[in-house]
Amino acid sequence: MNRLGDFLRQRAASGTIALADAREAAATFRRPLPEIEEQALHLNIMPLRYLRNGLRCQEQLSLVQARVGIIGCGGLGGTVAALLARLGIGRLRLVDPDCFEEHNLNRQRFATIDSLGRPKTESARRAISSINPAVVVEAVVRPFTEADIEAVDIVVDGLDDAGKRLELAAHCTNLDRPLVHGAVRDWHGQTGVATARNRLIATLYPNVREDSASKPPVNVLAPTVTVIAAIQAAETCKLILGVDSPLGRNWMLCDLLEDVFEHIPA
Repeated sequence: MNRLGDFLRQRAASGTIALADAREAAATFRRPLPEIEEQALHLNIMPLRYLRNGLRCQEQLSLVQARVGIIGCGGLGGTVAALLARLGIGRLRLVDPDCFEEHNLNRQRFATIDSLGRPKTESARRAISSINPAVVVEAVVRPFTEADIEAVDIVVDGLDDAGKRLELAAHCTNLDRPLVHGAVRDWHGQTGVATARNRLIATLYPNVREDSASKPPVNVLAPTVTVIAAIQAAETCKLILGVDSPLGRNWMLCDLLEDVFEHIPA
């Protein structure tokens, strides 16, 4: 480890290390790239691509060591995954049993002409590897009920069905994991952090019928998805860093048509 530390210190320019140098260290010392960059942060050396995050090395290290599960990797989940990868969240577990379809192209971050018919999580994993190769991404092409959520610290809600959200919230409560909720429709969206104390999801969806899954899909605009997903990513980052947030006590309703954002007690 001393030789690796010496190598990183020698290559660090003004307290940062470039990706090319980190990759050279990984090849030279036969260590995974995530381990190399984690060690650099321990030495107070910032990987160059995280410099503009404006965080201290210890804060960035907290992000690098974090484990986040994203349940549903379409519009909200895919955008959240891309944002968290750029932030430097070290481990992402992407869970979604579905494949991309043509009607996803208007709003889903990883939906492209070439990805149609392919699993959403696999497409996201490949794309994230080109965004940030130091992020460890696990693509789970199964429902969240068959995924190991216990292995993550924070869960992000990218689902589009109220019944499934209630089921996911109950599961997160049993595991004592915070659930970063988001939902969108047309120009409107909502978001908040669900915990065992505030029972947010049960408050938002008090009268869910068993046949809710048979309802036709709602219309969603890409700007609405982007705004709500950005808030979800920010709330996830704040949870990891231990930053207090109003959305731990309230939920937010937004109307992009009228440019109104409203906090409502959870």
